[in-house]
Amino acid sequence: MIEAPQERLLFLARDDVRAAAIADAAREGGGDRMVFLLPGSDALPGDEAPASPAVAGQRTAALRHLHDALGKGKAVLLVSTGEAAGRLVADPKAYAAKPPSLEVGQALDPEDFRETALKLGYVEDERVDEPGEVAIRGGVIDIFPGDSHGPARIEVADGTITALRAYDPLTQLTTEDRARLEIGIVTEPRAAGGVALAEHLPDAAIAIERGADRRRQTFLALAADVARRRPARALADICSEERWAESVKGRARIDLGAGAGDSPPRFVEQKSPERAFARFAKAALDEGRKLVLLGSRRDLRFLVRRAERVLKRDIRAADSWAEVAAAKAGTVHCLPMTVPRGFARGDIVAIAANDIIGSRAEQAGTGGPSAVEAFAAPEIRPGDVVVHEDHGLGVVTGLTDLPDGGDAIVLRFAGEARRLVPVADAGKLWRYGSDEEAVTLDKLDGSTWEQRRGEVMAAVAASARGLVALAKEREAETAPVLEPDSARYEQLAGSFPHSETSDQLKAIAAIRADLASGKPMDRLVIGDVGFGKTEVALRAAAMAILAGKQVALAAPTTVLARQHLETFRERFAEVGIEVAMLSRLVSAADKKTIKAGLADGSIAMVVGTGAVAGKGVQYHDLGLVIIDEEQRFGLKDKDKLRSLGAPHALSLTATPIPRTLQSALIGLQPMSVLATPPARRQPIRTEVGGFDTARLRTALLRERSRGGQSFVVVPRIEDMAPLAETLKKLVPELSVVEAHGKMAAATIDEAMVGFASGEGDVLLATNIIEAGLDVPRANTMVVVNAERFGLGQLHQLRGRVGRGARRGHILLMTGKDKAIAPRTLDRLNTLAAFDRLGAGFAISARDLDLRGAGDLLGEEQSGHVKLIGIDLYQHLLGQALKQARGEPADELAPEIRLGSAGRWPADWIPEEEVRLSLYLRLARLTDLGALQDFADELADRFSDLPPEAEALVEEARLRILAQSANIGRIDAGPAAIALTPRDPKAAAPDGVKAKDGRWLFRAAEGPDRSAALEEVLAGLAEA
Repeated sequence: MIEAPQERLLFLARDDVRAAAIADAAREGGGDRMVFLLPGSDALPGDEAPASPAVAGQRTAALRHLHDALGKGKAVLLVSTGEAAGRLVADPKAYAAKPPSLEVGQALDPEDFRETALKLGYVEDERVDEPGEVAIRGGVIDIFPGDSHGPARIEVADGTITALRAYDPLTQLTTEDRARLEIGIVTEPRAAGGVALAEHLPDAAIAIERGADRRRQTFLALAADVARRRPARALADICSEERWAESVKGRARIDLGAGAGDSPPRFVEQKSPERAFARFAKAALDEGRKLVLLGSRRDLRFLVRRAERVLKRDIRAADSWAEVAAAKAGTVHCLPMTVPRGFARGDIVAIAANDIIGSRAEQAGTGGPSAVEAFAAPEIRPGDVVVHEDHGLGVVTGLTDLPDGGDAIVLRFAGEARRLVPVADAGKLWRYGSDEEAVTLDKLDGSTWEQRRGEVMAAVAASARGLVALAKEREAETAPVLEPDSARYEQLAGSFPHSETSDQLKAIAAIRADLASGKPMDRLVIGDVGFGKTEVALRAAAMAILAGKQVALAAPTTVLARQHLETFRERFAEVGIEVAMLSRLVSAADKKTIKAGLADGSIAMVVGTGAVAGKGVQYHDLGLVIIDEEQRFGLKDKDKLRSLGAPHALSLTATPIPRTLQSALIGLQPMSVLATPPARRQPIRTEVGGFDTARLRTALLRERSRGGQSFVVVPRIEDMAPLAETLKKLVPELSVVEAHGKMAAATIDEAMVGFASGEGDVLLATNIIEAGLDVPRANTMVVVNAERFGLGQLHQLRGRVGRGARRGHILLMTGKDKAIAPRTLDRLNTLAAFDRLGAGFAISARDLDLRGAGDLLGEEQSGHVKLIGIDLYQHLLGQALKQARGEPADELAPEIRLGSAGRWPADWIPEEEVRLSLYLRLARLTDLGALQDFADELADRFSDLPPEAEALVEEARLRILAQSANIGRIDAGPAAIALTPRDPKAAAPDGVKAKDGRWLFRAAEGPDRSAALEEVLAGLAEA
């Protein structure tokens, strides 16, 4: 597209995430062409609420800058989406006015500025952390411009601006000085009676990505559906099919596939990605082709260094794609363009960072932890209780020097005995997960540990054998192969009004493979609150139903079941699938009809509470059971649902109970993790404090002023009446709706579903709202007597707010009259600390850490976990499972004796706690890609690695290669290196001499020695 000769280009992507990524790449590679991004509006058709200030600000700024560039005769590219093209936009003249801008030294009256900001659509707030907010406190003004990536602080003295600074919206601390600040408008000009998007770029050539036009048509269908209920508003700003066709009539079209060749391979999927890359690159260069490495600036900073090493040639930095195209044959360039995969065009082969380092590459528009990162073990710090595999329970006290120049971790055991653990053996340390006061430390001589470890090892082996036998039983079972009607399934998938995240797509693909495998499915989908589990369940249900089977979905509450019913009915209506509901809200007559429909097969799907497995419910041909919020069902309830006769089961959860999480982590139950947040989803601001009526009033009124709704949650029903009286006096201008478990089921349902559809300003409730209630406009929650709630409950409650583009805010208010226990306060502060997107994973891992895994097979297992800690237990169980399956279990780490010791120098990383954490992380790394990423991270955080750190990383690289090559020990002498294979019968490779059970090869001391050893080990690993 950036090669196109036309001066004016319009590109439509299939969604906002793709559009942002393409715009970023085009800015980096497009040379002098100016690139503008116009995101779709987040206001729904027919909704009274306008677009959020952030989106409105970006859209207004994009079109204003576009017309400014057109007026100057610049070459331009406007990147937008199919959905954005489904709306009209205001006439180009509406974007002519320039917003005010500020500079240091400029005269400014704070009160005049307040009036200007309010006219531009800004809202006053005491804390500015979202676009469209402003706060004026004497001579300090905080403002978050609508089209800016962050807020700014303006300092005024004697009527003059003395400083402009950017600051972090979460910490509120300044980050850098600004020379100039533009105060962009945060509301869009009225689009009713406006023009089609293409009319803003007369004569522009158009490129439409595959899927983008379908998204435009889906949006028009949604608007038409809303128009049947709200005809006056729904179609006022819609660009009809006829209007759009007229606006693009006669335009040049760009073929996005022209000139494309075969994509380069995914090197990351091969055993040695760097060697595979080197072979491919050398072959391409020998053919006279040009190579270009593409990736983020961070990725290129490290990848270029590695590529230069393996290719043995310099890599030149290019400023644009045109520069690469004009380069000589056989040259290698790098260009900071972030693309998901490499490609070939003409004589240019583009290799993406993602091709070499996979998901660890930075990708535009993505966020959230990976599935591996989501459940990473907690870090070990000085003062933590650990388990040493050979000596038992001890306490980490710090680091100390060793005579050979390396570092050692100091452990304290019973009786103040100490042991030094060389950092090369740090992999033998495992976090225990309790405070020192709660445990009895072992004796250094191992006498107290050996007996305990022997008991646990025997029990773990027995558990593993039982688990493998159970898995074999399951493997021997068969199930019907479910393949949905392809056309109808694609029709349903196409009606999803959002873009699937990459994790959703992976989960859906895994479920489809499970259902078609001919084996029973029992998959767990773990996704944080609001990360798209419902859509995954909906696709799974559609697969089963469109393959001729019935589906039952169980939810823990009637309200959640009712919301699922509405969602599934609306989506399934267009493919002719009937969905019914069974719960206490359904009348006896309706229940009888529904049961008859399930028995004769005329009803394809039933949604409900545990009633879907109730008395008298018979299914004609049940194929799939879906259990939503599985952590809220008891074991017997889940067994009852699974015993309905369905061959396939799917469980969904945000905060899995420890037993379930443990089952998934050791591979007993297949698991899909949704770790990628939806586009525009923001972390929820979490604050902890005592009960404060002034803060309560401010929070509720603030939410109402921006068109939103609030929750006020209490732990007990008896807390509601007094708080309702308080709210009546505190915020008389707001309407308060109440809901709790002792109300009639129909009344609860009416209150909560009504609130979700916009009735009322505040919902005062117990934690009945915790399970899945979806209120898109709710962005504020106040939890009163928060100390009475569990960590998982609070996280579930927090997930009820901030489900749209606005940042959610939760206030955890503790009781008025009594002091809070330190442990309880720690629990509340843990929630405040885990305020990032995807925090449910960390909370579940913390719960697993504190409570143990529960009972997978027998009563004794939790006792074993208490004896050795969850991290070591999980490791041992994983090893025992491999042995029980007959798979090669990981042996002890190879011994590497090179005659020199590496370390993290204290003058490079001064903090001992950080050095300790990094030693332990290094010891856990098991593949070369992760090791290289770790080294890159070190260079990024602490500057280039000094020689001692390089030596330590090199030793880890040799350890990983030796493990892959089944080498147990490496000894280096002055002129040769000896490798000791784990298998004494293994044949020595070519060029290596076998002697006394060891393999010898010549490698004199010097800078090339490690490279030679790496080459030998890599060859053995690949063999």
